[in-house]
Amino acid sequence: MGFPHEGDLGEEDLKGSVRLGSYLRQLRQGYGYSLRRVEEKARLVGGEIDNSQLSRYEKGRCYPSFDKLRVLADIFNVSVQSFSDIVDLEQFEQFRPDTEVFDELMARANEEAVLGNYAKAYAAYQKAVEVVEDEDVDLDGHSTRLGRVRYGLARALLRLGKIALAETELRNILRIGGEVEPTLIMKTLLQLTNAHAELGDRFLARLEAEKCLGLAREVADSHYVAYAQHALGRIAYEDDEFEAALVWFRDAGALYEEASDNAGALMMKVNIGACHVALGRFKIGIKLLQEALRAARVEGLRRTAALAVSKLMEAEFAQKHYDRARQYIREVDALAGGEDESDRYTDLLFNAAFYLWEISRLEANVVQEKIAFGRLKYLRSSLERMTPEVERFDSFVGQRRGRELLA
Repeated sequence: MGFPHEGDLGEEDLKGSVRLGSYLRQLRQGYGYSLRRVEEKARLVGGEIDNSQLSRYEKGRCYPSFDKLRVLADIFNVSVQSFSDIVDLEQFEQFRPDTEVFDELMARANEEAVLGNYAKAYAAYQKAVEVVEDEDVDLDGHSTRLGRVRYGLARALLRLGKIALAETELRNILRIGGEVEPTLIMKTLLQLTNAHAELGDRFLARLEAEKCLGLAREVADSHYVAYAQHALGRIAYEDDEFEAALVWFRDAGALYEEASDNAGALMMKVNIGACHVALGRFKIGIKLLQEALRAARVEGLRRTAALAVSKLMEAEFAQKHYDRARQYIREVDALAGGEDESDRYTDLLFNAAFYLWEISRLEANVVQEKIAFGRLKYLRSSLERMTPEVERFDSFVGQRRGRELLA
């Protein structure tokens, strides 16, 4: 979405956002700032936000202009995009469950997350946060419940592509301090690993995953050892270290199977198949991907099924079987498209459009190339995740702009 610039409208004319106001208040309180302190900080970064303005923003009575948001982003060390994301999340209010019982909200949210319905999971987690924040802070287990639900909320935000917001939630967990048990620390480190990997900072992601793996081994928690190995495998895969990734994925898959974690084991099967494909071992790779796809459909694991199809698409493209690749592209679109925007897997839709674009260029199909390119531009605008395909597309766009400027 776009923000108005200073002078476009009077701030009192801009409809406020309760959710954005709550987020601004959370940021301010997290830094321990008073309203007047924010006013002072604004002047230091070259802006003007008086305390009465900020109070109105926090209460949702009016909406800050883009220039005001830019100042607030500097003060609180967040991206302006995170403010836009907060407003975008208001569309998920329709999915808020009716119950006020924390355990019921968590069960609903966790179930939706497993099924890949991240918008519904987000709505349930968000309400659970509100319920637990209304508790007496001295109530037994309060910190544990708050940490658990913030973790779930961060995980859903990551899947929805709201990476900056997810990172904020994860940092909030670590700020709880010594009251956080080792399991929650490990989970938080893993999600921070995912967040930084999504943003393309695989060096930092690897460090966090290794820290999690060390802690998991120290406390002899095989489940989180598997999660950390899974994360390290993903980082190695994206760094084109396919043999190393294969080892990590196999080790993680064995631990998932021991724990009867079918969803985790199936995801590792997809990843192992993808590694074989990347190494040119197409026969075994495609066999594993097809097996995982069939099982994921039976289990109702939509994200896993969509990922398996996406990797099959890449396998056929690598072998120059473009007609087969197109068939899988259509299947990715069907699985990843969802019923509405909130249920779409934008990263997989982008991947499918990217390979359709590549095929069109190779076949000199100018019309299809233009259509695919337009779709890529549209999807890229709402995609934070940095995959090799995203990086290649961004590089192409940057080079084309450079040529246009020189022309």
